[in-house]
Amino acid sequence: MGNEEAVLLRKLQQGDAEAFITLYNQYYPSLYTYILHFVNVPEFAEDALQEVFIKIWEIRERINPALSFSGYLYRITRNHVFKSIKKITADEALRLQVMQQLQQQANDADTRLLWKQYETLLHEAIRQLPPQRQKVFRLCREESKSYEEVAMELGISRNTVKEHMVLAVKSIKFFFYTNTDGILPFLLFSGLLLDQSRP
Repeated sequence: MGNEEAVLLRKLQQGDAEAFITLYNQYYPSLYTYILHFVNVPEFAEDALQEVFIKIWEIRERINPALSFSGYLYRITRNHVFKSIKKITADEALRLQVMQQLQQQANDADTRLLWKQYETLLHEAIRQLPPQRQKVFRLCREESKSYEEVAMELGISRNTVKEHMVLAVKSIKFFFYTNTDGILPFLLFSGLLLDQSRP
């Protein structure tokens, strides 16, 4: 970290708005690109950045100018993005809103191709599940059957069905994390996965 940035951070600690704006303008482009790596929704990236820098202003007195501000800022941004995605995937209205934004972008040929690739990955992730777990997941997902219906059809308990679904969702999430360069695929299919993992 250069001496110039350390000076800006000391001014920021003292509530200097100009120093805050300078740091904001300095880091905005790279942080914006960083967030898009996780969720390729410009509106999400812009909102997330606003919230991150509001937090920076609120905790400005606790920032240590002697430590890497860049590393600190990226860590806060990453944590905020992950928490926001968790909130989105747990909130049906928010999830639908983000999905609509993603679908609006799907008019682009490259984006459509990407979606097809993600769908292929999802099918591959399902195929890698153990036979019984795969059967349970397909019955719940593709045939929209309840846990009770699947339990009766397969001659197992409802709790066993639920356990299969929870483990199936974890396996599919892990498959996406390890086979893509971000968590966007998880967001794309989170509605399907979360709906099917609920009791």
